[in-house]
Amino acid sequence: KQRANLKAGETLLVLGAAGGVGLATVELGKAMGARVIAAASTNEKVNLCIQHGADEGFIYPSGVLNRDQQKELSNKIKELSGGIGPNVIYDPVGGSYSEPCLRSIAWEGRYLVIGFAAGADQIPKMPLNLTLLKGCQIVGVFWGAWVGMHPEENKKNFEELFKLHSEGKINPEVSDSFTLDDGALAIAHLKDRKAKGKVIIEI
Repeated sequence: KQRANLKAGETLLVLGAAGGVGLATVELGKAMGARVIAAASTNEKVNLCIQHGADEGFIYPSGVLNRDQQKELSNKIKELSGGIGPNVIYDPVGGSYSEPCLRSIAWEGRYLVIGFAAGADQIPKMPLNLTLLKGCQIVGVFWGAWVGMHPEENKKNFEELFKLHSEGKINPEVSDSFTLDDGALAIAHLKDRKAKGKVIIEI
């Protein structure tokens, strides 16, 4: 909320949208009045995002994208956002997806760097001239550090989340549960990108 500065009526693009944090972002974006575009790796995952409120959804190719695939991705995002581009991009994936997404961003957009699910060996290097041409911001979102520095704001955020949940505006998706003894299977499930929404371990 504080880092994205998302406003009602703006367009939010969510990468990795069917994951635990991605799906939460889809729901929160809708609760804040945004138009939400969900990007995921399979049709099943895109459909799940639509069920949780996404206005549009599309499948992006897996693996390392070549230049043609990157251009296609950028064009697809622009097409789904009316040729203007998304105002806010939520990127927990990184890799070869990041640059084409940044190229698609709207004027004065905010590009949120959440993490690098594509792998630590695929942390992208972004051409900074794009931030000049787009008048946009690249914003790092390190939630753990932010909580330590802004405990009161974090408390208010959680109070707001509980209120949204009680109003039925957000509803976390739990797709799989594992016993503590099967913790290694749960981690493998996440690593193999089989998870949709939250995966929990029961103790």
